[in-house]
Amino acid sequence: MAQITKMEDFVDLFYNPKRAGERITAFGNRFGGRYIAKVDQLTTTDADTKNVVFGANVFNFLNYNSELWQILEKRPSPRQTGFRMLAGEPVGTGATGLQETVEVSAGQTIASFVNLEWDMKWMDVAFGISEQDLWRGTVDDNVDEWSVLREHWGKKHVQGIDNFLGRAVNTVAQATFVIESLDRMISSSAEATFLVSSGGLTGATAADIYPYGIDLRRQGFAGTGFGNGPFDAIVDENAATLRPLTLDMLDGVIRQVELNQGNREGLIMVTGYDTADVISQRLEARQRFLTTTRMVNTLNGVQRVSDVGVAGGVDVMSYKGIPILRSRAIDNLAPAGGISPLYGIYREDCYIAVAMPTLYLETGQDDWLVLDRLRRKAAYVTAAELIFTRWNRSFKIRDLSV
Repeated sequence: MAQITKMEDFVDLFYNPKRAGERITAFGNRFGGRYIAKVDQLTTTDADTKNVVFGANVFNFLNYNSELWQILEKRPSPRQTGFRMLAGEPVGTGATGLQETVEVSAGQTIASFVNLEWDMKWMDVAFGISEQDLWRGTVDDNVDEWSVLREHWGKKHVQGIDNFLGRAVNTVAQATFVIESLDRMISSSAEATFLVSSGGLTGATAADIYPYGIDLRRQGFAGTGFGNGPFDAIVDENAATLRPLTLDMLDGVIRQVELNQGNREGLIMVTGYDTADVISQRLEARQRFLTTTRMVNTLNGVQRVSDVGVAGGVDVMSYKGIPILRSRAIDNLAPAGGISPLYGIYREDCYIAVAMPTLYLETGQDDWLVLDRLRRKAAYVTAAELIFTRWNRSFKIRDLSV
């Protein structure tokens, strides 16, 4: 019998009276033979009703998107787990009438430099399967469950890191063992003040919402305007009172980035799907600003693409030349009745330090005695941390509504 590769051939074999012999060979009594074998009951009430299930494709309806992890640049973890920063402006005048220099030899002590230090965050996901289920996946025409599990948990591991990167600024419980979040990094003294005073952090202080286990000296500053502390990011907030997103807000934070020695070419914007739609609607009346920018995902995060040689990448919406990327994790930060915040990330100042790229580990039969189980276990492990070397060239607009 010829191999069946087309639906019309299958129908012909099933109904053509001249192919009765082939049909009997292929289907037998329709519940056995080459094409219909090893079946489950379709219902639990009729033992004579059968339906083929083994050997069917496994379809997955889960969303594994991991936008934040993809767009941020990854670098090998430096040998030093921290750095020193000069935070203050030089004050006073010297003999020539000019401001004093900031060199240590001119009176500034080493102690006046701020020391920042971080730890790597070791993030993992583990899963397992019994030896009996492993065996069942190799006989008859069962689903190879182990292969499905490996693919599923590998994607969930990356998605989990994405969710950590998208945690809210006042989520402090996991700060010591998962990667830092954009919302906690891109924050300000003014935001800290209202979050604590409003009861958003019961019994906590403003220091607790900030990364690396220190307050980055964000306490003690008035936070006027976009925040006047040396470790403040540019934050347009309204003390949790929602207000409509306007293009003037966007213009204001972009202008402040430029005043802080940044430029538009160094910025990318990240927001939720809802806020991206609102920006698009706001721009409909000002189409001259609604343009697309070609971007491509690389190991070093998203990069702009120029049309030299063979063009590649994907078109994303942009505002004043700054690409606007969307993230499911940021979409989850939308307050009740509002829309998700909008972040501007200055790429030169932000990266993910990787101490150990994702490692896959799996036990074998030799480990049964150690596990005290006839079982196989596996895990994905990644060691990384979100690093900012400067904050006042990144921005956030929060407390937004349509």
